[in-house]
Amino acid sequence: MGNSVIRFITLVMFTLILSACGKTPQIVTGIQVTSHTVDSDVKLSLKADLDLGNMSFPAITLPIIDPRGQTPIGSVELVPVLGGKNQIKISVNMSALADIQAVVATLPNGNAIPLIANNPTIVVALPSGAKLYLTLAANAVAIGVAVPIKQFDAIGQSVGGVNFFPVFNIDKVQGAAGLFTSKTSGKNGFALVVDVTNYVKMQDIYVPSALPTARLNFAKQAPTSAQEKKIGEAIYKLNLNKTRLQIR
Repeated sequence: MGNSVIRFITLVMFTLILSACGKTPQIVTGIQVTSHTVDSDVKLSLKADLDLGNMSFPAITLPIIDPRGQTPIGSVELVPVLGGKNQIKISVNMSALADIQAVVATLPNGNAIPLIANNPTIVVALPSGAKLYLTLAANAVAIGVAVPIKQFDAIGQSVGGVNFFPVFNIDKVQGAAGLFTSKTSGKNGFALVVDVTNYVKMQDIYVPSALPTARLNFAKQAPTSAQEKKIGEAIYKLNLNKTRLQIR
């Protein structure tokens, strides 16, 4: 495989071939996090710029509905942007979810969630099998989203239950973005998890009286070298075909 091909693959979020300078490829190229208070409710907004190579997201909005009723409290948006880029946007009323029972959650493939690991987490089901994750602790706040991708089902059939999540640190925002796979259709997709501790004032959020502490795990999650090779080859083919990714 020529150097030009290798450099191209390094632009793809899941390839495991290192670039000439030895850096791990990153899917997240920029990120913005803000929060503000409206009528005593803390609302968080997150926008991540993504480099998917020649792949692209569909333009879709997934509403976030209060699990206790039908009240909209935010949304997750996948946005293809001019110039071949993609964005994922999360907007959510965190106060509306703060008293939902937290559990030890997993990604749709049953594996641990990056950063969040085994910390108690609020899980909200979204349309199309997507999930929103929110970890609220006395010392840490993390938010994430997992979105099933139809084209990744074939990768899951090849490599089985795998997590591949390089970590990133951009403008003091830490997180992880990558793919999760499974041999079960519908359990394969993309996920983004971000530490937003520095952007949320816990005293502004209604929380249980005995708020636990949490220890986020910033370690990279990676499959075996054989699985890495299969994933890289599959993503490369999707890029060659300029694939428009489909939500399950």
